[in-house]
Amino acid sequence: QVPRAAVNHKGRDVLPEIRNADDVYAKTFDEKYRQGLTEDHALELDLNTAAVKDTKAAPRIRLFLTGWIYPTDTGINLALSENPSMPSPQPPSLAVPDKTGAWKTIQPFMGFPGGKTKTIVVDLTEQFLTDDYRVRIETNMEFYWDQVFFTVDETPAELKVQSLPLESARLKYRGFSTPLIHPGNGPERYDYQSLTTGIQWPPMQGGFTRYGDVKPLVESADNRLVIMGSGDEMRLRFKVPAEPVRPGWKRDFVLHNVGWDKDANLHTILGQSVEPLPFREMQSYPYPTETYPDEKVLRQDQRLYHTRRQNSAAFWNSMLEP
Repeated sequence: QVPRAAVNHKGRDVLPEIRNADDVYAKTFDEKYRQGLTEDHALELDLNTAAVKDTKAAPRIRLFLTGWIYPTDTGINLALSENPSMPSPQPPSLAVPDKTGAWKTIQPFMGFPGGKTKTIVVDLTEQFLTDDYRVRIETNMEFYWDQVFFTVDETPAELKVQSLPLESARLKYRGFSTPLIHPGNGPERYDYQSLTTGIQWPPMQGGFTRYGDVKPLVESADNRLVIMGSGDEMRLRFKVPAEPVRPGWKRDFVLHNVGWDKDANLHTILGQSVEPLPFREMQSYPYPTETYPDEKVLRQDQRLYHTRRQNSAAFWNSMLEP
């Protein structure tokens, strides 16, 4: 169901933007301080529909939010930490009216869609303090919302999960897809069919995985890794599902992966080098009080797989070319 009303903290109507999943995004803030950091802003949703009001027991309400976040980066976070006049990013919290009509926070951390456009589900069952079914999502982070809807007393649809075995994994250099700038408030996307192959960023030090077959490194969730650099592509092929889609059913594909991403920002600790490598048991990164596992298979991987070095001379020479 679509909310009866949707406004920002200043009362501006944003219902037309969040009614449908149409790539038209609601922007609920007016002032932006830095990338990822804005004024305090809110999305207020009125869920007082007939379906909610007509329930005899407390309704089971689930709120579906589709949107994206434009985050701060390491450099901005460092600058904010050293500037007491600037607020720190506050993730979305969720509030509902109390008996006096004032907003009361019931979920200090509601959660949010990580990265570009994704959908999250917020369970509001037994979260309301009165029979006023309004919610207010508050934050000062840079969010944009494409669609918001909710369900009332719905029984979850039957779900069947099929694991598809990995058949092949090959690593190669591809280049960089051409960015597509959104004309409105949507995220930047990329045209896979259009690319440039030149080096675009300073190389990182350390050993990257050599090109070719890398299937043994990604078959299990363990400490074996494919170490990819900028411009690299890993092509994966999975076994075709054995069973056809049942009549009336819909098939979705979810790529499950376990790994780490290291930002080469100058403010990132050890951001200029691949090493030290992460491992699943580490409590933090870097890990000054821990030791990388001394396992035979990991030593073999260093010798057989992680033998490629990025060409620093090629990058810096390209900077000198007219």
